Amino acid sequence: MSTKIKTGFTPKKALTAIAVSAALTIAAPAAIAADAFNGVVKGVIVDGQNEATAGATITLTHKSKNITRTITTNEKGEYTLRKLPVGEYKVTIAKPGYDTVEEGSLQVTLGSSIVFNGQLIAEGSDVERISVIGSQIARVDMESSTGGIVVTAADLDRLPVESGFDAIALLAPGVNSNSTFGTASIGGGSSAENAYYLNGINITYIKTGIGSINLPWEAVAQTEVMTGGIAPEFGGALGGIVNAVSKSGSNEFEFGAYGRIDPEATRSHHDNLLTNEGEYFSNSEQDENTFTRLSIWASGAIIEDKLFFYAMYAPQKNKYDAAGRYTIDIGENVSDRYLGTLDWYITDNHSITATAIGFTNKGEGKTYDNDWETQQVGDELSEFKSRTGGDIFGLTYSGVLTDDISIEVVAGRTTDKTYNSVTSSDPLVWSQILGNGWEKISQETASSITESEFIRDQLRADLSWMIGDHDLKIGFDYTNIQVDYQNKPNGVGDRAGWWDVWNGYDGSPTGNSDPFIRQRIRTDFTDSEVNSLAFYVQDTWTVTDQLVLNLGLRYSNVYNTVSDGRKYVDVKGQIAPRVQAIYDLTGDGTSKVYATYGRYFQPVSANMNITQGGARRDVRRYYELGQLDATGQVVLDADGAPNTGAFITEDVVQEGISEPSLIASQDMESMYSDEFTIGYQAEFLDGELVYGIRGIYRDLKRSIEDTDYAPVIRKYFDENGMTGAPSYAYILNNPGSDLDISYDFDGDGTVERVFIPADYIQLPPPERKYGAIENTLAGNVGDTFYYSASYTWSHSWGNTEGLVRTDNGQADPGWTTSYDYAELMDNSNGNLPNDRRHSIKFNGSYYFTEAFSVGFNARITSGAPISKFARHPYGVDSCAAGSPWEECNGAYYDHVSFYDASGNPAPRGYFGTTDWIKDLDLSAMYETDLAGGNLMLKATVYNVFNFDTQTTVQNTHARDGANGIEVNPNWGMTTGRLGARYVSFEARYSF
Repeated sequence: MSTKIKTGFTPKKALTAIAVSAALTIAAPAAIAADAFNGVVKGVIVDGQNEATAGATITLTHKSKNITRTITTNEKGEYTLRKLPVGEYKVTIAKPGYDTVEEGSLQVTLGSSIVFNGQLIAEGSDVERISVIGSQIARVDMESSTGGIVVTAADLDRLPVESGFDAIALLAPGVNSNSTFGTASIGGGSSAENAYYLNGINITYIKTGIGSINLPWEAVAQTEVMTGGIAPEFGGALGGIVNAVSKSGSNEFEFGAYGRIDPEATRSHHDNLLTNEGEYFSNSEQDENTFTRLSIWASGAIIEDKLFFYAMYAPQKNKYDAAGRYTIDIGENVSDRYLGTLDWYITDNHSITATAIGFTNKGEGKTYDNDWETQQVGDELSEFKSRTGGDIFGLTYSGVLTDDISIEVVAGRTTDKTYNSVTSSDPLVWSQILGNGWEKISQETASSITESEFIRDQLRADLSWMIGDHDLKIGFDYTNIQVDYQNKPNGVGDRAGWWDVWNGYDGSPTGNSDPFIRQRIRTDFTDSEVNSLAFYVQDTWTVTDQLVLNLGLRYSNVYNTVSDGRKYVDVKGQIAPRVQAIYDLTGDGTSKVYATYGRYFQPVSANMNITQGGARRDVRRYYELGQLDATGQVVLDADGAPNTGAFITEDVVQEGISEPSLIASQDMESMYSDEFTIGYQAEFLDGELVYGIRGIYRDLKRSIEDTDYAPVIRKYFDENGMTGAPSYAYILNNPGSDLDISYDFDGDGTVERVFIPADYIQLPPPERKYGAIENTLAGNVGDTFYYSASYTWSHSWGNTEGLVRTDNGQADPGWTTSYDYAELMDNSNGNLPNDRRHSIKFNGSYYFTEAFSVGFNARITSGAPISKFARHPYGVDSCAAGSPWEECNGAYYDHVSFYDASGNPAPRGYFGTTDWIKDLDLSAMYETDLAGGNLMLKATVYNVFNFDTQTTVQNTHARDGANGIEVNPNWGMTTGRLGARYVSFEARYSF
C-alpha cells in the first residue's frame, strides 16, 4: 500500500510472506496508474526455480457475479487486470506442464492495485509447492503515494462510526472535525474545499461545496478518503477527495432490511450554557431527539452473469424538541432516500452501470411559548414547514479493449431544489437593547423566502494505455452547473427585512451614539451557470525495478456567468502538475520512501453566482426607536416588525448591478495551492504491521475574495480628477493584486476603464500555510484483533482560512468578511481556526468469537485557537490618515476586527486555545445465521464518558456599553460543546 491504510484486514500465514519474498526477488510487476472507480490486480508468476514464467494463464472470477477476466503473462512473467468491479474473486493460475494454483478469496478494493504473485510447480516435481495468496501480500503500495484510507461497509459494521462521509474521513490522519459547519477540514483546508464522488458522479453539495448530498449510507460499499498526493484526474478541491462506490447486485437474489433507532430515553443532556455573567445562552437541557432509520433492499440478476440490479429505499425521521430561551420548536424532519443501480456486463470486458439516487427532505413543526428556567411550555405561537431535495442520475461505461488498453466514461446529472414553504409573514428581529447581548425577539417561521434549483451536469472520460514501462492515462473532465435562485427577507410590504435593534456607539451610521433600529433588505436573483473543462494526463513510469515516477498534469478552464450569460469570471490556462516519486528500498515491495508535489486549483463557488454575480440589492435603513414595553424592549407591531420612530438614513450597499466588468477585476486569476510531501512506509512482523511517516507542507499561493474597493476608488478618482465614484463597490479580485474594472461611473454614456495598481491598494496578499508530520500504525494481532492508530502534529497559520470563516460562522464560500476592507485584515495573520496542533486517533475491533465483536474509536485532539475581536480604531493601521482605506468603513462591521477592547492590536489566534477534545465511542456487534439468512445486531455508544468539552468559544472581546466600548465579559465563554452521549441500536437481516 501507499500512505493509504486499509481499515479492513485478513490474517495471513508466515509461509505466504516467504513465498512473496521469493517471487519478488525475480521482478516486481510493472507499476500502473490507479483506477479511481474500480479495482486492479497485477503480479508476477514464477516457476519452482523462481524464474519468470511467460504464457501462464491467470483467471479471475467474481464470486458473486461470475464475471471472468483472463490474461496471459508476458515474457517477464507479469500480468495486469484492470477495470475490475470491487468485491471478492476466485483466482486460478495455470500453464501446461505445471500444477494449477487456485486461491478462493481475493478481495479487490477501490482506488489501488492488489499485488497477487504466484508460483507454479512442474507436474511430478519433488519441489514443495507453495502457492502465494493475493490481497494479503502487498500492504505497501509501490506505485502510488496518495495519502488516505479505504473503508469498506464491513469495516463500518465493526467500528463505531456515524453514517456520512465526513464521519468516515475523520478516521484518516490529517483530518479534523469542524463543529461550526459539521464537516471535515482536510490538510488545513476549509470545509468548503473538499469534493465527494459516488460511482464517479460528483455528489458535493452544489451551492456551497460544504459536505455532500444526503445519501442512503447503507448502500455504500467502499469509501476512499484521499488527503494528499492526489492524481490529476481529480480537480476542483484544495482540501481532500472522498471517493466511494455503491453496492451492486449479484447472481444470488438477496433481500434485506435494516433498522436503526437512537431513542431519546438513552440520550444524555448537557447542562444549559450560561454566559460568564450568568445569563441564558443555550437551552440544551430541554432539547429532545429521537432518530429512526429504515432501509429495505433487494438485489439479484435479471439475466444471470449479465444484468444485475440493486435497489434500496431508506426513509429516516428525526423527531425533536429544539428549545430556546422563550420559545421551543417541536417538529420532525423526514427524509425519503433511495438508491438503485443496474449493471450490464455486455461482455466480461465491457460494462455499463446506471445509478439513480433520490433525496427529499421535509420538515414541519410548531413553535410554542417557553420558559427556559421552569421548562414550562406554553401556547402555540406559529407553525413552520420546509422542503428540499432532488435526484442524481449517472451512467458509467467501462471497457477493456486489449490487455494494455482500457477506457472509462462517466456522465451524470444532479438536481437539488429548495421549495418555498413559508407559513408566516413575520420577519426576523434581533435586539441587544437590554444589554444582555443579542437575543431573538421575533416569532417568525422563516427569516427568508427562498426558491432555488441547482443542476450539475458532468462528463468525464479517460483512456489508459500500457506501453512498455509506461502506463498512460489521458482524459477530460467537464462540469456545468445551472443556478436558478431567488431569495428575499420575510415580512409584509415595505416592512419586510431582517431587523436589528442596536445600542448606539460613536461613529454609528446614524451619526450619533443613540440606540437605533436597522432594517436590512437584501434580495437575490440569478439564472446563471458555472462551467469548467479540464484535460489531464498521467504517466506511471516504472523507471527501474525499484523506482516508479507518476508524472501528471491537469489543464483546466473555468468561468462563471451573470444571468444574461456574460462571464464575470473567465480563467483559462490553469496548469496543475502532479508528480510522485516512489522508491522500493529493499526491492521486495515491503518498504518505500516517496516524495510528491502537486498544484490544486479551486473554482469560484456556485454560491458566488448569487452573492456576487447575481442581481443582489442590499439596502440598510436606519430608524429611531419606537414604542418600548415595560422592560425597555422594543414593541413588535401586528406585522411582526419592530415599532419604529423617525426614519434617519439609508445605505445602498449593493445596487443590484450585475455588470461583469464591475463586479470582478478583469485580470483576476484562479485560487490555488501547492503541496509537498515526503514519506516512508514499511511492513514489519511478516506484514502483520505497517508503519508510515509523512511530512506535508501546503501553501495557498493565491485566493479570490470580494472587497469593497469604493474607498480606494474614491481616493483614486479625487487624485485623478474623475467623478462618479461609487458609495459601495464589492468587487471580486485576487487580494494583493492590481484592480482592473470598467464601468460608466459618471453616467455620461462612456465606459471608463480604471486600473489601480496593487501597491496603491495596499491589501495584504493571502497567506495560508499548513505543515504536518503524520505517523501511522496499522495491523492485526492474530485473527481476532485489528487496529489503526495515528499521531499527527500540524500547524495551520496565515491571514485567511479560505472559502469560509469558522471564527464567525460564515458558511458563504468566497463571500465572507475577510478582505471586505483592508482594516479587517489588520493583525489577521496568526493561527487559523482549523489549526489543531496535536491529534491522536486509535480505532479497531476485537473478535471474542466469530459471532461477537467489539469496536472502538478514540480521538484526542488539541483545541482551536482563540482570538479577540473588537471594532477597528480610527486613525491607525489601515485607517490611518493618507491610507486609501482611511474612511475606515470596516468599523461599521461592529466588533469583527483583530483588536482588543482597548484598541490594541490582537493578532489572530494568539490568546490560547479551546480545551483538548477527548472522545471515545464503543460498539458491540453480534452476527448469526437465522432462518436461512444472516442477522446482525449492533449497539453503539457515542461519547461514552459524556464529555461536554468546549469546541467553540466567544471571540468577541468588546461590546458597546453606556459609556462607549467596554470589555465583553463573555469573551472566552463556551459557545459550543462536544455532543452529549447517545446510544444507537441497529439491526440488519438479509437472506
